[in-house]
Amino acid sequence: MLSSEIGTRVAGSPQEDAAATYASDQFLAWGYDVEVQDFQAQGADLQRHATLTVEGPEGVEFIVAALFGSRSGEARGRLLDAGTGQPDDVPADASNAIVLIQRDDVPFLDMANRALEAGAAGVLIVNKEPGRFPGVLEPAVDIVAAGISQADGAVLRELLAKGDIEVTLDVRESVTAHNVFARPASGTCRTLSGGHYDTVPWSPGAYDNASGSAIVLELARAAASAGLSDHCFVLWGGEEGGLQGSRFLISELTDNEIELLEAVFNYDAAAGPGEPQLIGATSLAGQAKALADELGLPAGITVLPENASSDHTAFLDAGIAALMLTAPDAGTLHTPDDTFENLVETSLQPIADLGFALLQEIGSP
Repeated sequence: MLSSEIGTRVAGSPQEDAAATYASDQFLAWGYDVEVQDFQAQGADLQRHATLTVEGPEGVEFIVAALFGSRSGEARGRLLDAGTGQPDDVPADASNAIVLIQRDDVPFLDMANRALEAGAAGVLIVNKEPGRFPGVLEPAVDIVAAGISQADGAVLRELLAKGDIEVTLDVRESVTAHNVFARPASGTCRTLSGGHYDTVPWSPGAYDNASGSAIVLELARAAASAGLSDHCFVLWGGEEGGLQGSRFLISELTDNEIELLEAVFNYDAAAGPGEPQLIGATSLAGQAKALADELGLPAGITVLPENASSDHTAFLDAGIAALMLTAPDAGTLHTPDDTFENLVETSLQPIADLGFALLQEIGSP
C-alpha cells in the first residue's frame, strides 16, 4: 500500500498525509485510541518537500527533489528551456524565469550559477535516467534549485512545445509532518513498537520503510487479536530529516509514561537478504537474541554503520531502552529502485515473528 499505491512520502507532502490517514484508519479498526501528532519538521536539505506547479488551466503539480545547497522559498515565472546547461544554452535574459536544464555532463553547480547570472529565479534539472535523484550544490547558490524525473521532464517539454507556460517552483523550509500514535484501551504503554513511514524525495521507499511500517501495523493487529494489553504502536514522520518524529513523541511523553515504558522496538528497513539484525540497548539485544534462538529464528547482534541512524537512537539518547530490528540492504536504499517489486523478503517474516514474541514476553501484566 505505502510504496506501491501512495509512493514517495516526503515529510509534509500530500502523500505523507495519505499514508498517515491510512495508518490511523487501520489502528482505529483494531480498537486502538489514535492520536495524530502534528509537528513542524525542519527538513535536512535533501529531504525538503518541494513541488513544481504548472499554472493555468492544466494545474499540473509535480513532486521534485530539492538540491542540497538550494535556497528555500518560492520562485514563480515563465519556464525556459536551457538545453544541457552549457554556457550558450542558458538565455542571456532569463530574468525571473525558471530554467529547465537536461542533466548531462555539466556540473550542478555550473548549471545553477549560470542560471543565477542570467537572472533566473529558479533552476529545474531533468534526470537523464528514470526516477528522481539527489543533487548537491557545493557551495550553496542563492537560487531555488531542484531535480525532476526524466518522465516528468518530458511532460514539461511537451507543454512547452505548445506555447509559453508559467510555473511555480516551491522548496519548503519547514513543513507540518505527523506521527500516528496508537494506544490500547488501557492507555498504558509498557512497550512501544514503531517505524518511520516517510521517505527521501526520490524513492518509493518499499525497503525503507514501508517494510517496517507494515510490520508495525501487523503487530498492532495481532496484539489486539490476541488480547495482549499495554502495548502501543506508532508510525513516525520526519525520520529522513533527522529523527524528528521520534524526538517529538519523546518530548510529549510524561515522566510517568517514560517510567512505565519498558522497551521500544524500532522496525526500519526490515525486508532484506540475510538474517535479521538487532541493534541498540545491550540488554534488549541479548534478550531478543536469546528468544530468537529459543524459537529457531535467525538473528544477529550488530551495530549501525558509521553516520547511520534510526528512530531508536532518539530513545537511547533520552535514556529509554530501545532496539532496532532491521535487515541488510539489497542495494536499493534511498534509490528509485526501492520498490515493492524489488523487495527481498528473506528477513521480513522472521522479524515479524520475533517482534510478536517480544510483545508476548515483555510488558504484558
